[in-house]
Amino acid sequence: MTNIFQEQNIGVYFSANDKVYDWTIAFLNSFRTFNPDLRLILIPFTEECDRLLQLQEKYNFELYIDSSFPRLEAIGKAFELGLTPTGHYWFRRYAAFWGPLDSFIYLDARQVVLANLTPLITALDQFGFDFLHYDCAINQVYEPGEFRQQLLRQGRGRGFNSGRWASKKGLFSLEEFEKLAAESLKIREQLNPRNTDQAFINYCCDMKPVIYGHFAEVLGGICQNGWARQSGHIYQENGKYYLWDYGGLDHKKQVVLVHWAGYKLNSLMPYKLLFYQYYIDKLQNLLLITNNPLKRIIIIWVNYIIELNIDFVKRQRILNQLYHKISSLYNEKMSN
Repeated sequence: MTNIFQEQNIGVYFSANDKVYDWTIAFLNSFRTFNPDLRLILIPFTEECDRLLQLQEKYNFELYIDSSFPRLEAIGKAFELGLTPTGHYWFRRYAAFWGPLDSFIYLDARQVVLANLTPLITALDQFGFDFLHYDCAINQVYEPGEFRQQLLRQGRGRGFNSGRWASKKGLFSLEEFEKLAAESLKIREQLNPRNTDQAFINYCCDMKPVIYGHFAEVLGGICQNGWARQSGHIYQENGKYYLWDYGGLDHKKQVVLVHWAGYKLNSLMPYKLLFYQYYIDKLQNLLLITNNPLKRIIIIWVNYIIELNIDFVKRQRILNQLYHKISSLYNEKMSN
């Protein structure tokens, strides 16, 4: 199997550093559970990766450092409006387009991988696509206005997420990115003010343009969304994960990954037990503290009920405002 992967020269890039160490442990454990032989390459988010690099042998991943990082970061800084001070580091991921892999998936580390990713990579050539993506939310990419309307009239402007996508080496060059960046900055006010790297890669794919599509729409049988905050319940059957969302469009479809974009790693995040399942130390603390099956079930359901009720409270506008007010006062008191 390994030889086949090497001959095809396919694999996965991921971005992380020591600040997301716990997230990365869960990511690596889940990835290697379903992709034991697939080539895996770290693009360091920053140079603070000493702890992560100690895991290279255990999880069999490589390190990719490229001389283009400063120029990619310069693009990110040009896009920055003061809302995401570390956002320029996200632009390092786009060095994947001239990295060692011919066909690849890029993944952020704040997610768990729940399936074999090879079919998602090989789908590029199999179905004739340059680029495949996951979740779409156009408001997270393009602001309402003339430019967005123009894209939509042309059948473009999907507004895909930049944390998980597949593509091919050579689709973009560094010089091409710099040229597209200069053009896009002329309409910066029509791009999302916060999601700098996401707005940038969408603009590049729409302006080149490239042939791109949604994984779920192209492959079929898998969930449209990978974001953790989605309706339904994830369950496991015959070694695969599925979404139970009776009446929903993704009911009983396979879950390939779960992404916690925008969430902090704490007890309030959705699907935290799924995270714990692949973060061994936390799983032991949560479930393996007892050998009593009944107690284990109680632990799972108590956490689920707490998670469900907190999510309900946060969805109510007045209660949500009260929650954030109390949280703000608490944090202010703790910092004094």
